[in-house]
Amino acid sequence: MPIFLKVSIIAAHFLTYVVTAICIWIFSRRSDFFKTVVKVRSLPLIYYGFACFAISASYEVAEHIGDDWLYASQISPLNRLFYTFITAGLCLIALGLRKNKVLDVVLIASLIAVPLTYGVNDSKGLMQLVSLIPALIFVYNWYVVMRDWRVFLYLLFSNVLALGFGVALIVTGQQVFHLFVGPASAIALLILGYVAWNKPKRV
Repeated sequence: MPIFLKVSIIAAHFLTYVVTAICIWIFSRRSDFFKTVVKVRSLPLIYYGFACFAISASYEVAEHIGDDWLYASQISPLNRLFYTFITAGLCLIALGLRKNKVLDVVLIASLIAVPLTYGVNDSKGLMQLVSLIPALIFVYNWYVVMRDWRVFLYLLFSNVLALGFGVALIVTGQQVFHLFVGPASAIALLILGYVAWNKPKRV
């Protein structure tokens, strides 16, 4: 792999830490607003959720240190932890935004199901289907709280573009696609941070 591409891929992975820190700072900075006007369920749960995204990135970085940053679709303990903490992030933030007994149960069940379904039949397929459930609830809760259509762009960048680059990487083996997976997900989180920074529309 060319050194410039390798350095760029490494930098792209560390972008997640910066973005999660920005999002936590936004909620901290706007904490009075989210406690008194929007009245989210729990700011600490939201903080912990964003921290989970950084933890998940750490497991991915750890795995890439071992494979010299050459992406290969594989079943491994570190990769299981990567997906587990992504799901934990989605679930904790969704739980922190608003209370809904039915959705709360589904979120908790999804958090348990993702690591259990990872690697079934030596595949990530079932796990990825299960993980789509908390992603949808996550975006739905953001919309209910924020009342801003731009939250749906999260799904475009994280579940369409990032996944699309990942599939292209697996199919072609061209490591250049690896460069775009992380930034697409980071942009998705930045969009949510932007929405949170701007006072939500109350209707």
